[in-house]
Amino acid sequence: MSGARRFGLRARATASFAAGAALLSVALAAASFGLAHHYLLAQREASATTETYQDARLVRRDLLFGVGLRVEDVLSSFTVPQGTVLFVYQRGKWYSASVAIGEAAGTSRPVALPEALVSMVVGGQPARQRVMSGGQPAIAVGVPLGTEGADYFEVHSLRELARTLDLLAVVLAACAAATTLGGLLIGRWLSGRLVRPLNATAEVAAAIAGGALDKRLPVDGDPDLAVLAHSFNDMVEALAERMRRDARFASDVSHELRSPLTTVQASVELLAGCRPRLDAQGQRALDLLSGEVGRFSTMVQELLEISRSDAGALGLDLEELALADLVANTVAAWSGERVPVAVPPAAANVWVAADRRRFQRALVNVLENARTYGGGPVGVGVAVDGAWARVSVDDAGPGVAPGEREVVFERFYRGAVAGRRGDASGTGLGLSLVREHMRAHGGDVAVTERPGGGARFVLSLPVLHLDGPGTTGER
Repeated sequence: MSGARRFGLRARATASFAAGAALLSVALAAASFGLAHHYLLAQREASATTETYQDARLVRRDLLFGVGLRVEDVLSSFTVPQGTVLFVYQRGKWYSASVAIGEAAGTSRPVALPEALVSMVVGGQPARQRVMSGGQPAIAVGVPLGTEGADYFEVHSLRELARTLDLLAVVLAACAAATTLGGLLIGRWLSGRLVRPLNATAEVAAAIAGGALDKRLPVDGDPDLAVLAHSFNDMVEALAERMRRDARFASDVSHELRSPLTTVQASVELLAGCRPRLDAQGQRALDLLSGEVGRFSTMVQELLEISRSDAGALGLDLEELALADLVANTVAAWSGERVPVAVPPAAANVWVAADRRRFQRALVNVLENARTYGGGPVGVGVAVDGAWARVSVDDAGPGVAPGEREVVFERFYRGAVAGRRGDASGTGLGLSLVREHMRAHGGDVAVTERPGGGARFVLSLPVLHLDGPGTTGER
């Protein structure tokens, strides 16, 4: 796909409604205007023809029976609507009651009368033609009088009809625009109703992805979506059951390993008491066995913790804790006060709601990770960032590559870069357990680059308040 922006389903549905309304309204407006134009013009032409024939009969009568009347006198006796001009052509000469259009009298043909129209009428055939008179549309009608070689012509202005049609065009255009806007609004409303079930599905899917495996789609709503809801719920149920089986399996295996592991640890401790009597090779084998048994014991404990988390039985015992004191005491107990803890004044009195044992376990796991893979921790910091309290642990190692900063929290991941982060001495579960503990507290953990080199692991917790225990001022 190119970088062109893709519009959402609701936007496309709304645009479709608006486009459909626009096409329909334009088509209806064009058809209405065409029919109105044809009808009104036909009516005006018929009216002009009738008026011309009536006036022609009067002119013929006056010329036949009016003693001593000149053509000019006959034409000037007529009262005609504004915009209508009368002409008589007799014996090669033109007569008119108005000098406003064309030439008033003489042998030259008035400019408002086309030559073809005049030729047909002079030849004895009545004719009608649309013309331009004075820059305005008009209808020219000619009638042979059949007496003394005279022919009668009238030019009827279509200015009022043109204004009426222009007004009609404006009204139809406004109606088309209003119809398009109405289609847009209706499309927006209907598309909202259309995607509402999809939004509900997305919310449930997001909740399930966040670990709420008890969420389900309602199946008693839209009958057209019932099949989708049933299939979705069946899929989630199968997934939840699979995760429960996996959690039970890990928990059962871990429990089953605890008894033989306890026996092995007791045996290793017994052998350790006899270590001075072993030769160098036996002592080296005992040291390797002791290290592996300790690592195996740590992995079993972490597997038990993770299985409880997967089963939703982590069971936090939350209490109000002064974060700076909790971090300082935990780091001092782990390192023997060899790792400095930096607490700025703004974070000195920050309080959080946390399970003391589990938070300490998460912080110790990060410190152990720094010692195992990052050359040892070089500093711990406490800070406040808006509504979040941050605890950072800096190490002296090569850092974590950007491509590994998310997968480093996956289970059994020990890193793929060269150096100490590829060491196999860890279990690969410590950081995964840290993320489980922090998310159970409503927070998270992330890794970035430490200024000056190395990795910085940041534990985040929501701030409860910034005063003493039990006070207000919460963020």
